[in-house]
Amino acid sequence: MKKTEKLSPEITDEEITLYEQAAGVLAKKYNVAKVHVYIGLGEDNERIVGYLKEPSYQQKLMAMGKLSTTDPFLAAEEMRGVLTIEEDSDERTFSKSNSCDKYRIGMATTCLTFLEVAANAFKKK
Repeated sequence: MKKTEKLSPEITDEEITLYEQAAGVLAKKYNVAKVHVYIGLGEDNERIVGYLKEPSYQQKLMAMGKLSTTDPFLAAEEMRGVLTIEEDSDERTFSKSNSCDKYRIGMATTCLTFLEVAANAFKKK
């Protein structure tokens, strides 16, 4: 893509596939079950990409315990700090600069999805 071309605010399926392929490579590199992708939009729709390791079972349990005793976003923020693959993520997804808050919050929100729990499907008759 030429530098003079403006990026669309819509992320194409092709782009998503490329980011997911990169996440697959990172999952193997870091020996984790999965690497999750966060894509934020910067100035001129620049892609701000962050990668998060799938938390271990124990990390999920600890985060769920914190969810029950504190604010969900505080628990998610703690997970973001531990699970972000800084070497491969855009610096703005973990920078402490105020101008990067929206990207760190986006990454933390992505961490909340890790804590979805399958409900018990058993029903008494």
